[in-house]
Order: sequence, then structure tokens, then C-alpha cells
Amino acid sequence: MVKNNDFTPAERKVLDLITGKVSAGDDLESILDAVFQEIFTAVACDRLGVGMIEEDGKRIVLKYVRASYDPIHAEEGYAIDVYKSCYQRAIEQSEAFVFNPAEPGEEYEEHEYADLLVKEGIRSVAVVPVNAGGSVISVITCGSRSAAAMLQERMAFLAAVAEQLRYPIELERQTEMIEKNYRSYMEMLGFVSHELKSPLSSIVTLTQTLVEGYYGRLEDRQREILERILVKVEYLQTMSSQFLNLSRFESDLMELRPRLVDFVDDVMEPVIAILAPQIEERGVKLERDYRESVFPVQCDPDQIRIVIINLLGNAVKYGNRDGIIRLTIEKGFKKFSVKVWNEGPGFGEHEKHLLFKKFSRLQASDLVERRGSGIGLYVSWKIVNLHCGRIYADSEKGSWARFTVELPQYQDLCIIT
Repeated sequence: MVKNNDFTPAERKVLDLITGKVSAGDDLESILDAVFQEIFTAVACDRLGVGMIEEDGKRIVLKYVRASYDPIHAEEGYAIDVYKSCYQRAIEQSEAFVFNPAEPGEEYEEHEYADLLVKEGIRSVAVVPVNAGGSVISVITCGSRSAAAMLQERMAFLAAVAEQLRYPIELERQTEMIEKNYRSYMEMLGFVSHELKSPLSSIVTLTQTLVEGYYGRLEDRQREILERILVKVEYLQTMSSQFLNLSRFESDLMELRPRLVDFVDDVMEPVIAILAPQIEERGVKLERDYRESVFPVQCDPDQIRIVIINLLGNAVKYGNRDGIIRLTIEKGFKKFSVKVWNEGPGFGEHEKHLLFKKFSRLQASDLVERRGSGIGLYVSWKIVNLHCGRIYADSEKGSWARFTVELPQYQDLCIIT
């Protein structure tokens, strides 16, 4: 254990500042603001960030970000998939370390978060885990615009900072979890009450009019009513399926049953057949690009079909009427990718972090009016993670959107827990 008198005067000043703020009962944000104002006297720090661990260690969400420059590209609320990011080592090995995101050959240089740090001009980053109850609950990052500024000698000081911040971070995390659980429950209750009540009432009313013979024989008008009923039933089926999948994941009842499949014949084409009526109704032109697509894939086809249904269904729903949707399968080294591209309003860069969160929906007016549960992409993210893959999105707002799923070709390439 490093003693306080082993630190430089500037380091001791920062640690004493934290002690005073914590003793005074200050909230986490005010403590971190004070630390950021003072920490540069002890260590080169142009950017201070605190990320909270979510989804059983598979995701980090930036809770606090302060920088001495503008603009900040990875800002508060930005979600980072832990897999193959700089956070994976900190969480799995519970150790502090330094990495240089702009250095060629760096282990994490191709990760999107590292790209954003480089875009901000960050050249050296110290990653420090915050431990509580025998596990990592948060990660502190201290970034510098000077190359190799985060020397290993400063790790003892930063580890001491993390230790002193443990209590306010743990308190903040527990408060957030309570609020989040309550909010999710209320949103679920409100969603079920609002979204299911109206379609069910409509089905009952329309069916009763048919039973009473109000429309006589099945003519055009009667057929129109039946089609309306069918739309309502299909909507209910989709919603109930999404909630069933969600409940299975939330209850840890979802298990993968991987087997060797032909990805095109067993996954892609059955999904297209299911969504064919919606594709036809919206006048969408579907283009397939299955280059080098004849290769065996080991996955759970039932679960991956859910992912493709969500992505293709969203492309149909949120894309342009009479527009184009392009499906692409690309073979890589021991992995492959599926891309779903569509013409449409797309989304802004600042909205990307909302896409794969539970109950989260984009707020653009041309998207909000098209009903959705905010569950499909979250469930897709869960399924892809179970397959040791990743899912991400790109867009040019007002022009197009593209969702990409990357999966290992064989499930024995990763360990499923």
C-alpha cells in the first residue's frame, strides 16, 4: 500500500481535496469538478472521465466527462461496448494501465472509442478501475494530449484517487440502479397499458360489427375491415414477441442452441419471407448482395433470425416508402458480417448512443410518429453479444442508415457464458 507521504506535494493536495469533499457529503459531480480543476497540477490531464459499468460488465456508459478543450466527441451518456475496448482489461484484470490510442499497433486502436479520443487529440490515456465489494463498479480515465504523458509512475497516485472516489461513485451507482429499475417498471407498465389496450379494443369492436352482419357479404369494404384486423393482430404479435424475448433475457432464461447452418437459406431468406408483405406494402426495392455467401456458420439460427427481423423490419418501417433496402453478407477471417442498409431519414451522430438501449427511441419527428417499442435493437444487442459478436450503426442524416452485425463463423471461437 502506498502511503500519503510517498506522493508529491501536488498529489497530496488533490487527495486531501477529495477527502474534504467526501467528508462534507458533496455529490459526485461537484467532487469531480473540483478534482478536474486541480489534478493537472499533479499529472498531465486534459480529459477526465468516469464510466459506470452496466449489463454485467459488457457495457460502459460515460457518467462524467470534463475536458480542457472543445469539442468533446465521446461525451456524457456515450455507451461503449467493453469487448475489445480499453476497458476490458481494466474490468477483467482489475488493474490500472496506460495506452496510447494514436500509436500504430496499439491493441485498442481500431475500437470506435479510441478513434473518438484520437479525434479529440488525446494521445495518452490512463485507465483506472474503481473496486467495491470485490468487483469493478466503475472506471476512471485520465487523458492527455501529450504523447506518453501518462507514465506508469503516476499509476499509484491515480489508483489512490480511484480509491478515495469509491464511496461517492458507489453511492451514485446504487441511486441510479434504484431509479432505473423503478423507471423501467413504470415504462413497461405504461407501455403495455397504452399500446395493447387500443389494438385489442379495436379488434373486439371490428369483429363485433362483422358478427352482427353490419357489412353483409364479404365485399371490398368487408375485406378492408379484415385487413385492418390483420394489421392489428400482426402488431400485437410483434409486440408480444418482443416482450417475451425481453422477459427471457431479463430472467436469464435465454440459452443459445448453436448448430451448423446455411446462413442464407436458414436465416436470411426465411426472414425476408416473413417480412415480404410489409416490404411489398411500402413499395420497397430489396437488393441482395450475398458475395461468397456459401459457407457454413455455427450459430443459434432462431435467435439470429430475431436480430435480422428487427434490423430488416426497422429498415422497412423507418426507411423511405418506395425506397431501397440493401442486404449484404461479407466473409472475413473466421468471421462474417451482415449489413442492412436503407434509404431514409437516418439519425445524427449524437443520437447513436440511444440506439441499443432498452426502451430508448430516437426523438426526430419523422421517426417518433412511426410506432416502436424501443425493445428490438436492445434485444438484438443482447443476442449478438451472446454470440460473442458486435452490432453497430452508421448513418448520414436525411439520406441513409446502415446497421452491421459482426459474428464469429464458428461458436467455438469464443466462450459463451
